[in-house]
Amino acid sequence: MSCYECGGKLKHSVTTLHLQKEGKPVFIEEVPVTVCMQCGEEYLSGSVAEKVGEFLDKGLQPKISLCVPVFNYKVAV
Repeated sequence: MSCYECGGKLKHSVTTLHLQKEGKPVFIEEVPVTVCMQCGEEYLSGSVAEKVGEFLDKGLQPKISLCVPVFNYKVAV
């Protein structure tokens, strides 16, 4: 299998997903992915994506909570 974006070789790895749930940022660590060694594109398998969805629906307590600053590009430039 090769990268759909650039055709590069893929390898198994883990990553931190950055998602939003109900308009709030959520980070999920150590998610198994396949990543392109050439361009860095990351792919979730169908089963992992399904488990991530189930995980978010459970409403578990996070390991830690962060305060994240949010900037507006139009105001900042």
